[in-house]
Amino acid sequence: MFCIQCEQTIQTPTVKGCSFAQGMCGKTSEVSDLQDVLVHSLQGVSFWANLGRSCGVVVREIDEWAPQAFFATLTNVNFDPERIIEFAQKSHQYKVELEEKVRAAALVTGFEIPELSPAAQFNLPTEPEALLALAPQAAVNRGKESQHEDVIGLRLLCLYGLKGAAAYMEHARVLGQTDEQIQGEYHQIMALLGTDPTELQQLLDTSMQIGLMNYKVMEMLDKGETDTFGHPEPTAVNVKTVKGHCILVSGHDLHDLEKILQQTEGKGINVYTNGEMLPAHGYPELKKYPHLVGNYGSAWQNQQKEFANFPGAIVMTSNCLLNPNVGQYADRLFTSSIVGWPGVAHVEGDDFSQVIECALAQPGFQHDEIEQMITVGFGRNALMEAAPAVIDQVKEGNIKHFFLVGGCDGDKSERS
Repeated sequence: MFCIQCEQTIQTPTVKGCSFAQGMCGKTSEVSDLQDVLVHSLQGVSFWANLGRSCGVVVREIDEWAPQAFFATLTNVNFDPERIIEFAQKSHQYKVELEEKVRAAALVTGFEIPELSPAAQFNLPTEPEALLALAPQAAVNRGKESQHEDVIGLRLLCLYGLKGAAAYMEHARVLGQTDEQIQGEYHQIMALLGTDPTELQQLLDTSMQIGLMNYKVMEMLDKGETDTFGHPEPTAVNVKTVKGHCILVSGHDLHDLEKILQQTEGKGINVYTNGEMLPAHGYPELKKYPHLVGNYGSAWQNQQKEFANFPGAIVMTSNCLLNPNVGQYADRLFTSSIVGWPGVAHVEGDDFSQVIECALAQPGFQHDEIEQMITVGFGRNALMEAAPAVIDQVKEGNIKHFFLVGGCDGDKSERS
């Protein structure tokens, strides 16, 4: 195991990165190694997907699936070894399918197949238990014995940066937003990383390319969210509890939240957001539901205590997931999409009936707390509408400083 992709990573004078039986996030070495195998296999998929674009082979299903599988290896998303194995096996099937299609097209067009990259030659066994034996070949820091640490560092910068883009690509996809050019760029970069590149300038240029790609992907996601749910509006949100049965929705997937709101309508269940789902209250097509009653809890790192005290069902739609057995609420926790934890019920598709049944079986909150409001919904449209008034206040000397706060909640004091 070696993982250094998040702020929880072990950092001491002698140790950099999680490289023991378990990572700081709770990920076991088994899951970490399986994720490395999955990522390297996905780089092989991208080798053929990228090559296929040169001879007219584009498989939309694979283009949409690959970033989703990559997203599953992001920090605090999927800790379930069985699910990771399923992703890995499917990646191998897709790689074989693409190779056959590309080789067939090459025979017709005269296109010359180049030398295969290490990732393209990385073949997975049919027996799941044999996958772990491939972990050393697939380790994200492979080659560290022979390559300068700057090479390994830039490879990881590119890998983790592209993983973030893949997450946004998946969130955009479920809202109907895809782009063949961006999918092609994703495969081109993944294929490059599967060659184990060593040129520093090439890696630095690739990292900048990923940054530009992220802007495009965020534009897609923004369009998907605003076309579907409307532009955010300044909205007061209650952060205290309301009497009644309840469901807590955490993560980033607004599509899942909407489905839960639709399916709980008229059932006497109050829905709360948690963590980075808080901005959902600003979207007109979500805040129109009266049973979206507020936001419960604080940042992700406090969930084991806060979720334990929540008297209803809990849905994790994306990261950040922590070990639910610590607070003994695994029987009330459900995962959706690419999220997973061993032994925790997983929602397939958009049917949240088992979540609703769980919520109705729980006691819910027994009384109303005194309301406490915070305001969200300051999207770009709201800010631009207020721009003339803000400019006037600056000119009059009433506003002297602007503070930009970026990123998600951190569990280190200097970031909170």
